[in-house]
Parts: sequence; C-alpha cells; structure tokens
Amino acid sequence: MKRFIFSAIATLMLISCGSDKASHQTIIEGRFVGSNVDSVFLERVSDTFVNPERIAATALAENGAFRFSFDIEESTSPRFYKLSFPDNTRPVTLVVAPGDNIRLEAAGDIFLNYTVEGSEESALIREFNNEYFASCDRLALIAETMAGSSKAIPERQAYLAARNAIQTQVRFVGTHHDKLAAFYAMRHNIAEQYIPQLNGYGITLAHYNTVLEGITKSYPDSPYIAIIEREIADAEAIHSLSNSIEYSSYPDIELEDMYKVKHRLSSLDGKVIMLYFWTAESALCNTINADMKALYERYHDAGFEVYQVSADRDVSMWIEAVRQQQLPWISLFAAGRNDVFSLYNVVKLPMAYLIDREGNMSIAPLDMKELENEIKKHI
Repeated sequence: MKRFIFSAIATLMLISCGSDKASHQTIIEGRFVGSNVDSVFLERVSDTFVNPERIAATALAENGAFRFSFDIEESTSPRFYKLSFPDNTRPVTLVVAPGDNIRLEAAGDIFLNYTVEGSEESALIREFNNEYFASCDRLALIAETMAGSSKAIPERQAYLAARNAIQTQVRFVGTHHDKLAAFYAMRHNIAEQYIPQLNGYGITLAHYNTVLEGITKSYPDSPYIAIIEREIADAEAIHSLSNSIEYSSYPDIELEDMYKVKHRLSSLDGKVIMLYFWTAESALCNTINADMKALYERYHDAGFEVYQVSADRDVSMWIEAVRQQQLPWISLFAAGRNDVFSLYNVVKLPMAYLIDREGNMSIAPLDMKELENEIKKHI
C-alpha cells in the first residue's frame, strides 16, 4: 500500500506551549483490514455538537494499522471524537478522556464490524450502533424495495424494522442515561423519517430530562449539559405554543372503516368532534379508548362525535382491537396515508384535536377530566 500522510501533525498537542497545566498523552490506534479504506481522519466534535474539526489524518499501514497520539489537559471532561474516512464509510464515534488508550479493530465493513477497547463509553456507542443501525439498514432496504409499490407485507416489515430501531434506542437511553453514549444515542431519528406515524414513540422530553440529570451527576463539567438544557427549553417552548394555538377551517380528510365505507371528516360539521390519532399497539391508547367510552356515551346525544384515525400498519390487528374494545365511534384506518399525519402535524401518539361546532380546532387534552371540561364548553 502506498504510504502517505495527509497531515504533518499526527501527534497533536492540545495544550499551549509553556503551559504549566498537567496533561495526559492520549492514544487512538488500531487496525482496519478487508475494506476499501486506505486512510483515516481524526475529528474532534465541537462543544456545541455542530461541526467536527479535523485535527489529524494518516494513511493506513500495509497491515491496516494506524495511530494517533496527542495530549489532553488533565482536567478536561470527556469529549466526542470521530474517526472518518474519505469514502462513504460511516464514521466511528468515540468518547475520549485524558490519558485514554483506545484500540479499534475491524475486518470488512468498519462501521458494522469494529470492536473497541480502552473506553467504556466508546464501547457502549459501538453496542448501540450495532443494533440500531442494523435495524435502520434493514428499513432502508425495505423502503427501497417498496418504492412504487403498495404491497402490505413490505410495509409491515418496514413498520416492524422501524419500531425495533426505536425500541432499541429507547431501551439503550433508559439503561445508560448517565452516560455520554445515551446523549449520542438519543440524537438519532432515522426510523421516524421513514415511518412518520412512529414520531412520538421514541425519545421524548422525559428521556432528555433523565439524561440531563444522569450526565450532570457523571460529568458535571461536560459542555454537552448546556446543549441538553437548551434543547429541553426549546421543546418545552414549542409544546407550550402548540397547546395555545387554535385553528379554524381545519383540513378535511376522508378514510375508510373496516367495512371499506368512506367517512369524510367534514361530514360531521356542526358537531363537537374529537379527531383522535392512535395505534392499537399502544397500551396508553387502549386505556384512553376505555376511559373515553364513558364520555362518548354521556355526550354523544348532545352532539359529541369521535373521528378516530389509526396509525397501525397491521390492518388485522387494528380490526381486532376495534372489535374487542367495541369502540362505538367512527374508527378509520390510515396505513400508507402519510399526508393525513402530515396535515395534522402528528408528531407523537396518541394525539388529538377538538373541533367545535364552528370548525375551530385546538389541541385536545387526553386527561379525561380536562377533556370533559373542554367538551362541556362547546356542547
């Protein structure tokens, strides 16, 4: 293999010359064989977690070996670094602390096959990547197969692959909430990009708060704490704003029930309508169904109606749930209708709107006492 060096500085000093602050030599080394990669870049992720800074580069030796050695100030909190490559190989993310001696090995596809020693946090990131991105890769392959097709089986497979990726993410973040690896893991939303109906199933504001508490205890000087705090504040502001917005002239939709009978939302004009997005796979949704039946029976004759939209991919599961629960209102199926969920900005499930007799629409509370109070205002 032709040897060449992209940077004259493979050994990097991160402290200024003449500084009397203690530092530790930090090493990232390893061997990548069996891939098309012939060089590797070392990048440090900024404290604002926006853009990585390339700090060194080297060619792989003939046996695939590489080595980076640099000093980090002793008091520095662990930071994210990346090993990136000149082709389309996905970068490897590491958590690096002063004095770490991290070794990586990979044969074939680096991202899917690498192992890492010498950094517990980096090993956790590898664990997350292996499971999460394996599901995402399956999802991408299914999505490619589904392009231009409306076959139910691939759609079901896509839904399951996306759900598995999200469950992996939620489980990992919950288990390792006091680790920087959890901060890394909760920032991915690949599955939701493929299946918008699953928005809200995965990482929530509660997870952000839990990770904030955990990392604050584990790494009180971490610059990433400020990022989490800012993102929590932004999410809370958006949530507060969305709850205060009222809409008029709601967008109309038409969907089919289990008997293939079409129901248009606008056909209910003049009633007090609860537009309710749900999934039969959610225990919370099913609990709300049970609690809401009492309200429906109490106020239906006075003009209250429910227009329930399922985000389920499995039509048989949805039908079974509607029948078992004996849902008395209009229950409709929206598989493959991403436009419906986009129209109403459905970012989580369950989610509901209340439409009054004049067509004004507002976010509906899913607490039954609060919902009843809102219904009473408009009946």
